[in-house]
Amino acid sequence: MKTFILKRKQILIFFLTLTLCAAVGINWYFTNNSPVEIEEQTEENQQNLGEAKLVSKNESKKIDGEENEYFTKAKLKRDSEFDETKEFLSEILTNKESGKTALNDAEAKLNSLIDKRQTEIDCENIIDAKLNCSSIAVISEKTCEIIIPDELINDASALQIKEIITSKTDISPEKISIIGIKTVVEN
Repeated sequence: MKTFILKRKQILIFFLTLTLCAAVGINWYFTNNSPVEIEEQTEENQQNLGEAKLVSKNESKKIDGEENEYFTKAKLKRDSEFDETKEFLSEILTNKESGKTALNDAEAKLNSLIDKRQTEIDCENIIDAKLNCSSIAVISEKTCEIIIPDELINDASALQIKEIITSKTDISPEKISIIGIKTVVEN
């Protein structure tokens, strides 16, 4: 009886293996020996519906060199101010002569500063990704100002920005200001 069960399992495994080999052979035949000639792909016939395309922010029609320069300078200035404040608070924390209240205040301010800066960066990154433009977020305890290119300000972008800020902060939509910078056109 035991030998019969073993033979039945062996027969089942044999047929499953045979089926798998047949499927692999058929797949190989139709993919490698296809009678249809593959035409050389050009830019015109490479466009497929639903195909992802990598787009660089620098290639955006909405952003020109003047605006990029403005955002770069503003972010560098803000980063240097952040670094100076962080360094000052760190010096207080490392100073052995600082009192307990000064240490506690400096630590609280440093943590608050780092949290605020991270929130600004997160908001800017999400806005940049959704609107495909550079932005600057200036967040205080109760208000938020977002600076984006003037031509991108419309109802849809304002709604997206307000949703982003309210999801990342406790600031109400009424306290969010969206400021546009003008495009400088040279003749």
